[in-house]
Amino acid sequence: MQSRGKWVGTIASAVVFLAYQFLIHKIVVSGQITPVTVTLILAPLVVATGWFCALELGLRRTLLLTSALVFSGWAIISMTGLPHPAIILGLPHLATNLFLLWFFARTLKAGRTPLITSISQRIHGSITPDLQIYTRRITWVWSLFFALQIIVSIALYIFAPLQVWSVFINLLNAPLIALMFIGEYTYRVLRYRDHKSSIFSGLQIFARDAPATKAGRRD
Repeated sequence: MQSRGKWVGTIASAVVFLAYQFLIHKIVVSGQITPVTVTLILAPLVVATGWFCALELGLRRTLLLTSALVFSGWAIISMTGLPHPAIILGLPHLATNLFLLWFFARTLKAGRTPLITSISQRIHGSITPDLQIYTRRITWVWSLFFALQIIVSIALYIFAPLQVWSVFINLLNAPLIALMFIGEYTYRVLRYRDHKSSIFSGLQIFARDAPATKAGRRD
């Protein structure tokens, strides 16, 4: 019963996320950008960012950081005026990929365990040296993936029609991540037949440990 509840929660979360992405796309294409629609779009990003910062930095530092960001944003808008509405609508995609790029890439520093290596060790215990090399490379691949998401988004925003840019950052974002997961998992099962694990086990550990951002440090 508990397992069934987790599946229902996962499916419901996925549906809400996809609906949220589709909402942003429809607003971008329609051009009906109002304070209400901007609030609906940015509210989840603000809540998620505040929640993460509170867990990582503590409430006092989060309040100071939030105050500094609000003041900086107000100062920039006062000097330069409001940015193009599309830029505001692209903030969730940009912020999410910047965070994930940082979250993966920071574990590749000397003295730290790469994120995928850490997750694999938590699932299987000790892993062989060749798997340590492989999981480190996969951490690099994921870091590159999120960097490319940002680069392609900026390029499409500059050179492509607005609709094409919106389709990429909103409607293709989740499918591309899913393809990355499936592709990596398929290759790993074929290449390392003795190192099988559920594709969901790593996701569960990642989702559970992400707020604390402690994965990747050596004990």
